[in-house]
Amino acid sequence: MQWVDLFLAGFWGAGAAAGLSYCFNISRYDIIWGAVTGGIGWTVYTLAGAEGTAAYFWGALAVAGVSELLAVLIKNPATVYLVPGLLPLVPGGGMFMTMRAAVQGNLDEALSVGLSTLTAAGAIALAVALLSSVSRIIAAVIRHLYKKR
Repeated sequence: MQWVDLFLAGFWGAGAAAGLSYCFNISRYDIIWGAVTGGIGWTVYTLAGAEGTAAYFWGALAVAGVSELLAVLIKNPATVYLVPGLLPLVPGGGMFMTMRAAVQGNLDEALSVGLSTLTAAGAIALAVALLSSVSRIIAAVIRHLYKKR
């Protein structure tokens, strides 16, 4: 994989996230950060192989990490950056292919594609939940340490 491919992956991921941020009526300043999270997530997804559940997990973990960091630094809710950042990772094509195969009567293909789409969505949800829990634990530990002083 070449650096140009990674740059283009990040660029298109950022563009998709920026477009969604605009549609959600997010402030102009936050659109930039939402685009950054989308670009980072799609770049990590591409680096992880762009296939399989693990790539979705690592991409979503990167998006959740950047979103939590931006939430602390900019003092906005993490969901402002998380939702647009996860947009490029959503397996919408797999959902479409599942429904198309089911409508055409190819139940074996529908089950196969549907299962892979469901595991991808589960990996995204697991990564977000995992990093959110870890960030809350770290914040609680930091608060506890400052109370002791």
